[in-house]
Amino acid sequence: MRYLIFLFVLSINSVSAATLIEILEKANRYTVKIENSIEKPFMGDGYGGSGTGFLVNKEKGLIVTNAHVSGQSPAINRINFKNENPISAKQVYIDKELDFTILSINPELIPKDAVEAELECKLTYSQGDNTVAFGHPYSKDFTITRGIISGIRYEKLASFESIQTDTPINPGNSGGPLISIKTGKIIGMSSFGLDGSEGLNFAIPSIHLCKIIELYEQGKDPSPLDFEVLFASNDNLNQHLKISTLLNKKSKLKVGDTIIKANGKDVTNPTQLSSETRGLTSVKLDIIRDGKKLSLNLKPKPKGSYTNRKGLVVSNALIENKFSSSYSGVSEKVYNSENFLVVQSVEAGLASGILDTRDIIIKVDGRTIKAVDALNDYLQGKKQVELILRRVSKFGKRVVFFDRYETLEIGEIEYLKF
Repeated sequence: MRYLIFLFVLSINSVSAATLIEILEKANRYTVKIENSIEKPFMGDGYGGSGTGFLVNKEKGLIVTNAHVSGQSPAINRINFKNENPISAKQVYIDKELDFTILSINPELIPKDAVEAELECKLTYSQGDNTVAFGHPYSKDFTITRGIISGIRYEKLASFESIQTDTPINPGNSGGPLISIKTGKIIGMSSFGLDGSEGLNFAIPSIHLCKIIELYEQGKDPSPLDFEVLFASNDNLNQHLKISTLLNKKSKLKVGDTIIKANGKDVTNPTQLSSETRGLTSVKLDIIRDGKKLSLNLKPKPKGSYTNRKGLVVSNALIENKFSSSYSGVSEKVYNSENFLVVQSVEAGLASGILDTRDIIIKVDGRTIKAVDALNDYLQGKKQVELILRRVSKFGKRVVFFDRYETLEIGEIEYLKF
């Protein structure tokens, strides 16, 4: 380990060998390896894998990582501190918008020499700063890579503000710490690298993670507020908050509005807007509408943690409540309801060839059922049901839906929740 560290030191003249050794030895004590498995994944999730995380609260046993590492479906997660046995972990908060998860473990099982990671909660870093990443690329335990900050920008591919770095971030590094060599603090959470690129990697800035962790530790809902809109972006103007679609016709906001401030703080992208408004019950937005500046007072509701999701496995088909505005833009027109049931996935079984992923369940035996709990109650003792299903397609600006009816034989029913 010390030999590898000195190789880093040769190319970083501004940091002493002793300082870098301290940074990396400390990282060894708060960084963990994460492995998980998912038996019934929600749509868009996998069946498990491995990655990295780090300890942020030793007393409460809180570990943080990427949502794509922990899984966004009920999962079996196992945590490994260095040279220690696996510890079971529970997903207690999942933020899909920021690809971020808080895991909880039994504090009594945390090694005595483990330490809490120190996050940088202010913007003290800049382009060109030296960094090191710590993690488990391709399951290679506790590996160090180094690089610099290439830029800080809103990355549309990931849909969140990111630190761009040439520090190698390979599969297995995700969820691990990106550390400033200047301060020794974590400035970001390694998230992903672009396939086929060289040195084009991204991390979630710690300044956005600090508030989530703080709110969660206080027992408050840290999830982003739902302004019920979709945004258009302009990279040249560094402006990503022009409203392109309203998801609620009663909104005070209008298509074409550009949000420029939230509670008096400048914001240029959705990540900044979320960070400035998490945990609040009312928000003052400064906007530009038709070339004029206006102020609006709104009371948006939090989107909620993905750990609030519930599913029902019916005849090997996973059915879930619509969870957020991700089915948006057409929900009121097409679904005629804010709440509805969605087929998340279909495996081999009685539902195969009957149901398709993304089917909307409009009627069950002529009844309108909008919640998983109600569907579970209704299906008890049933041998078959008749379903009216809706499939939505978009052709340019046109939204078209196709309705059909099917008879589904009812086999095994399994209630799925975190």
